[in-house]
Amino acid sequence: MHIGVVLLYFVSTNKHKFDEICAILAKHKIKLLWKELELQEREGLTLEEIAIEKAKQAFAKLKKPLIVEDTGIFFEGFINFPGAKAKRVYERLGFKGLLGLASKKSKKAYFKTAICFTDGKQYKLFLGILKGKIADRVYCKNKDVMPYEKIFVPAGFNKPLCMLSRAKKNEISHRAKAAEKFAKWLKKNIGEITER
Repeated sequence: MHIGVVLLYFVSTNKHKFDEICAILAKHKIKLLWKELELQEREGLTLEEIAIEKAKQAFAKLKKPLIVEDTGIFFEGFINFPGAKAKRVYERLGFKGLLGLASKKSKKAYFKTAICFTDGKQYKLFLGILKGKIADRVYCKNKDVMPYEKIFVPAGFNKPLCMLSRAKKNEISHRAKAAEKFAKWLKKNIGEITER
């Protein structure tokens, strides 16, 4: 189905995430409007459950079709760690602590992104996974990117995410995979959404 430009809100406090998803969805004629809202995350929820909860909170405030996103990184030597608490774990342990933990067990790791779309009547989840490993050291120390990009090497590459071009990252990343699934779904279902 051919569609014109679709406008949706992207609710997040993270400008990096907004910029990435914006670039990925732009080629599908989906334009995002950034709405910076602080959304609550309850303890003990999975990444998917957090994304749905955030979508519900965001829609309650905006009353407009929107997407939210939640991303975690998972060290395969541990159970659900750091997982959805990746930011808090990094703030607590720093790079030294993270690298130390990875070196004690498997260095295999993966990023997982959950994008949730809602128009107030339905909640649709789109997942993306990027497998790889934790590096032996920190790269790009002064680069303005998300912290885990400085220590995560994607499968099939010999350098961390922070050293890939943004265009290349947006081709292979967990976030790109989830966003592409969302774009494909939206194209098929846009009529139902816009007719409401």
